[in-house]
Amino acid sequence: MSYNVDTWKTKELVDLRIPVASLFKHERKDWHPKRTNNDNGTVTFSVMEGSEVRGTIEGDTLIVDSITAYGEGSGTALHYIFQPALEDSTGKLVASRVWAGGDSIDVLIVEDGKIESTPIEI
Repeated sequence: MSYNVDTWKTKELVDLRIPVASLFKHERKDWHPKRTNNDNGTVTFSVMEGSEVRGTIEGDTLIVDSITAYGEGSGTALHYIFQPALEDSTGKLVASRVWAGGDSIDVLIVEDGKIESTPIEI
C-alpha cells in the first residue's frame, strides 16, 4: 500500500517548467500520466486519483500553472512520476502536504530541480 497525501496546498509556484518527457520516465507504462487537452489551450497530465499537473506546452516543455498530488496512489505518483520530473525542472514550487490522515506534515520545496522536504509541526 502506498503512503498517500491527504491534503496538498500549493503555496508558491514561480515559472515552474518541466520537460514533458520527464513525466514518462518510469518503466511501468500503466503509471504514466494521462494527457487531456483542455478547451482553454492548457494540458492536464493526471496520475492515479488526485495527482495532476496542468499548464501550457511550449516546445517540449510544460509551463506549469497548477500542480497537486493527493488521494489514492498519490505517494506512488509523487515518488515515481513527479519526483523524477521535478528533478529535471526549472523554477520554483512550494507546497504543504498532510500525509496519511495527519501522520506527518511537511513542506515541499523544489527550486531548479533541487527537492527538499521539511517536516513541520502545527
